[in-house]
Amino acid sequence: MSQIPETLLKRIRAIMPELNIETVEHNQEGLINDVVVVNRELVFRFAKTERYADFLDTEMNILDLVRPNLGVGVPTPIHRERGCVVYPFLDGGPLLRETILALNAETQASIAEQLGKFLHGLHTAGITGVDWEIPLTPAPATRERWLGLHGRIREKVYPLMLKHQVQWAERLFESVLEAESDPFDYQPALIHGDLAPYHILYDVNRREITGVLDFGVAGIGDAALDIGSLITAYGETFVAKMGKTYPKLDEHLPRARFYSQAIELQWILLGLESGETFWFTAHLGNARDVKGNIGLPG
Repeated sequence: MSQIPETLLKRIRAIMPELNIETVEHNQEGLINDVVVVNRELVFRFAKTERYADFLDTEMNILDLVRPNLGVGVPTPIHRERGCVVYPFLDGGPLLRETILALNAETQASIAEQLGKFLHGLHTAGITGVDWEIPLTPAPATRERWLGLHGRIREKVYPLMLKHQVQWAERLFESVLEAESDPFDYQPALIHGDLAPYHILYDVNRREITGVLDFGVAGIGDAALDIGSLITAYGETFVAKMGKTYPKLDEHLPRARFYSQAIELQWILLGLESGETFWFTAHLGNARDVKGNIGLPG
């Protein structure tokens, strides 16, 4: 049994005193939760503070709302209390770009269609009539927020860039911030907000997506943000294959192209402003496959 804090072990035993604990895996990378996997069967998540307990509560409420729409596994609690949830372990490894590229065209299309079905189910979930407030996702998705970010990126990031990189960044921002019509005029939807490869679980043998994890920043936002995250991770050639199961995908692609590139500048800015240097390398290994116009349809 690997070492975990005794306080967490006591909490696990208090919740399930009859559980025979053979193996434990303690995920220490989470910023707001302590995550312990027991026997590769159960996942225990403990909020680190009272404020983060509110976040965990909201995440579980969102999952309850969208679970019937998704068609893939998501955390489904078998025990839930203030600041703690327990749910069955979801099998599968992260859906990496190299995994997809190693597959034949038919299997790639199948995976894209699975992702499209999941995303469409999430983005079309009903967000009215619930008796609790669905939060806004923290991801920037308005002209005003991107104008503010653009100013800070110009001041703090541009001095670190080569001339041609600055020109690329300026063209990227001009495509949306100097447009006559607001390219961020979208229909709000419930989005995941952090759709990275390590949050998408894939079974190599069955060749299917088995689950999606970490809805911690899920909330109301622009559906194109999730699509942009997938372009960042896998490239637009792959994402375009989602069109069979995600109706009107093309309407989101111009904004998604912008998000998929601007996020790299935002990460660098975050690293500079927070002092957390790992953000400087967050873009390494991502796809470089963006097609068509950015920001505006056409």
